[in-house]
Amino acid sequence: MRVLGRALIAVILAAVLVAGAYLAAADGNAPSAATRDSASAATRPVAQPPAIAARPANVPKASGVCPPFKLRDEQGKEIDPIKGINATEPYSPRQTCGACHDYEKITQGFHFTQGKGESPPQQYADRYQWVSAPGNYGGNWCSPAPLYRQLARKDNAGPRQIDMTSFEFVTATCGNCHPGGGPMEYDRKGNRYDQYMKQQNLVSGGDNNFDGDYFKASWDKTGVIEADCLLCHMPEYDFKKRNAQLANLNFKWAATEAAGLAKVTGKVSAGETPQVAYDPTRFDAEGNVVVHMAPEPRNETCLTCHAKPGWKKRGASFSPRTDVHMAAGLRCVDCHAAGSRAAHERIRGKEEHQFGKGDDPSGFVRNDLDNTVRSCADCHETGWHSAPRASHAWLPPLHMEKLSCQACHIPTRSVKSALVQASDVYNPAPRISPPGKHIWTFYDQEMNFWNHYGELELFTVQDQPTNITRPTLARYKGKIYPVNRVHSAWVGFEEDGKPGLNQLFMKDFYSMWKQHWDAPTVNWPQLATITDDNGDGALEVNRPEEIDALLSAAKAYLEKTGFPLAGRRLVWVSDSRAWYSSKESKELPREDHEATAYASVYKFSHDVTPARSALGSNGCTDCHRFDSPFFDRPVLQVAFAPEDARPRWVANGALLDIAPATLWLGAFREQYLKPAMHLLLGLSLAIIAVLAMRGLVVRHEALSAPAALWLGWAVLGVIALGGIIALATPRLLEYMVITRFSLDALHFWVAVLVIALGAILALQRGAPRTTQTTPQPISILLWILVAWSALCGMLMMINLSPLAPVTRLAYSGLDGGLALMSILTVAVLLQRLATVPAAPGRDSAP
Repeated sequence: MRVLGRALIAVILAAVLVAGAYLAAADGNAPSAATRDSASAATRPVAQPPAIAARPANVPKASGVCPPFKLRDEQGKEIDPIKGINATEPYSPRQTCGACHDYEKITQGFHFTQGKGESPPQQYADRYQWVSAPGNYGGNWCSPAPLYRQLARKDNAGPRQIDMTSFEFVTATCGNCHPGGGPMEYDRKGNRYDQYMKQQNLVSGGDNNFDGDYFKASWDKTGVIEADCLLCHMPEYDFKKRNAQLANLNFKWAATEAAGLAKVTGKVSAGETPQVAYDPTRFDAEGNVVVHMAPEPRNETCLTCHAKPGWKKRGASFSPRTDVHMAAGLRCVDCHAAGSRAAHERIRGKEEHQFGKGDDPSGFVRNDLDNTVRSCADCHETGWHSAPRASHAWLPPLHMEKLSCQACHIPTRSVKSALVQASDVYNPAPRISPPGKHIWTFYDQEMNFWNHYGELELFTVQDQPTNITRPTLARYKGKIYPVNRVHSAWVGFEEDGKPGLNQLFMKDFYSMWKQHWDAPTVNWPQLATITDDNGDGALEVNRPEEIDALLSAAKAYLEKTGFPLAGRRLVWVSDSRAWYSSKESKELPREDHEATAYASVYKFSHDVTPARSALGSNGCTDCHRFDSPFFDRPVLQVAFAPEDARPRWVANGALLDIAPATLWLGAFREQYLKPAMHLLLGLSLAIIAVLAMRGLVVRHEALSAPAALWLGWAVLGVIALGGIIALATPRLLEYMVITRFSLDALHFWVAVLVIALGAILALQRGAPRTTQTTPQPISILLWILVAWSALCGMLMMINLSPLAPVTRLAYSGLDGGLALMSILTVAVLLQRLATVPAAPGRDSAP
């Protein structure tokens, strides 16, 4: 039996192997193991750095903090300036920190990779022909819109296909805000740049087979930029010194000088070999480095990189003056937490360096990690970190379902941001650096020319000029957010057989305009047709002849400089329209929240105002009124109209796709209908009080019935006069009685009170002319209004999705019913007040 069992098992295994082989042969997408191994071998990196040195044997496992440690060089050898050991070598963060910490795991964080190794999402790839990855490295743009430097492909046929190489990714100042590692350390096949150049005998500064990672590169001389741990974890780190070293092409020396460990002299850019002179005061007697570390980076560290783009893109100030969270002492890492303290389990773990991130409409790096940042609800629903709990019990539930927290709590921005980036003309404004950025012309949220880079250099982010504006409100993934919805204008091209558009090389477009600017009648004279039509001091393209002139000049320049145009057709893109000429154009697809697919949309989450300043803090009319800052805020529709180059605007409600009639009804309800109902309710309560007083006077025979009648009218007149005076004096009525916010917050109970009064009066149905009964016709009308108001109220509370349009109308339906009911209530009560009260002991009937 045992033999038969083994034989049966053998037969089954053989059948499985045969079936597997058959399926593998039938499925071209499932290569055999041998094929996979050979493919893996073909792409396996061939140039790797030395292995990271082992953790020192004398380091206790339970240290709690970094124990005393020595610096190490790229080979893993100890650096000891006190004893003169390797004291001329720059230190290696990989070898030094990696001895105890998981360097490979840490550098998988998206701050280090910046898109490297990721495939662009399908929509992203279909729009932008030039992208190879979704981040700064290989992505669409870093500025708010095209034109921008584009990463060269790995394989190229010649230099005219190459714009920015991986080497230029560092030298074009992208490296200034990159912590190292990722694309600054390894090429797109996983080889370490400097090792690969030496191993493959590539030529420093040579063509190197037009490889997008090595064309004109000098990695063998500059070294690579390893992930610099102290850049974030050392508060005294000097970014200016680091960036100066990068500009000198002293890549592998930058970390040493920026940390203040040594003085580096000499420039690779000048053909020199940098020299290192360590500061002995930074080491103890044993040669261990002495350094101040911050386990959680300070705000100032984060803002070194994020403050400048945050200003341009979002109008962010990141200051206690403008942000309630900064004023309360919160740190960036409290919300954007990582590692074991991360807010979300997707990124939580020891030494995980995937920082908590939100969900930016124009950000596509690691979309799988979206919404791992600590959210508003994480703090203000749970009370995390002693945050005040926000119930919003006074708001109808529909608001919380449709509005983001930011929509109300970021009602304004305090500094400018770029609403328009026009990359189709030359901007000669001063203090713009580097020179290529002269082809960017920015306009602020009010469509005023904005020399952003001039302000950045002259004022710096510490002294941003105040500029109060209201954000645009747009729907994104089912909720309304405050955003900067950027508009753009630029020149690109279509390519046969490919979706989307491609952009010209930024350097080509800049060179064309600069040559024309220097000699207008000689170089590309067509561009002289483009003029400043709106008188703001900056050129803009808007007239048909300007469109044709720009396309003509660009084509002539590209042909003269050998740019391949076969199968390609130039277009001038203005927002969501591509123009082949002034007479031929087509619409470009876009999402509803976008002004164009070829510019960014930036959500706002910083510079949150205190709750007392949020929209709604003064009641419903903060949003629902005529000339509403929420629905009627002007939103840019056209940056430069063909007629006069002036902007055209639409109301924000149109962008939110809300019918004007619906907005009008909501504004009328909150601005007129509800106040009228409140006044009528107040008058009703006053009349009831007068009737009660009059009844007491008559019952106790203090006055005769006719005298009590006149007394009642007199008292009501005094009350009415006081009410008129209060209404005519701003804020006096709120001081004396109740605020509008409180009335809106108690609207449910106000409605209950109005309905209850109406129902009580309707129940007192009787014959006309009686003092305590309601005429039958009015009673019937009251019952109808009670039923109508109750139905509308239930629709508001149930809020069924299929009945969404009806639900929106129910808000106005309820208040309309309450107002009419209040009118009838006042009428019935006035009729009773006009009736002579019954004397004591008499029936009230006539």
